[in-house]
Amino acid sequence: MTLIKRIIFFSLSLLLVIAIGFGIGEYFSKNYARNMEESHQRFHDKLNFTPAQTDKLIPIEKKYAEQKAFYENQIRQANMELGDIMKKEKAYTPAVQAAVDKVHVAMGHLQQITLTHFFDMRVLLDESQKRILDDYVTDAMHEH
Repeated sequence: MTLIKRIIFFSLSLLLVIAIGFGIGEYFSKNYARNMEESHQRFHDKLNFTPAQTDKLIPIEKKYAEQKAFYENQIRQANMELGDIMKKEKAYTPAVQAAVDKVHVAMGHLQQITLTHFFDMRVLLDESQKRILDDYVTDAMHEH
């Protein structure tokens, strides 16, 4: 095989691997998001909030939903930027690393607001509900 054919074969193979990687990432991120929403609802059902707790929970949930949507959008945008840079760079360059770092920063913020959300909710709970919350969070952290 000539050098040009090898380069073309390598480039096409690299693009195929990148496309498969993005496809797998997209599949798992959508399933992860769906599972997180279902898990969040099951968690709320488990706590069996009183009407007074539910009233106090509404602004906490609203704030969390807004922040969560913001950071999920940041993650999507950062992943798109990473894809564009990878398509251009074709190697693990400083630009690729910077794009990866941007994704990780947004993911870190999402985790921080999620933890803040749990602690904000915890203040509203009675002792029995707090034990349920604590066990749920611990189990969730061990699964991921």
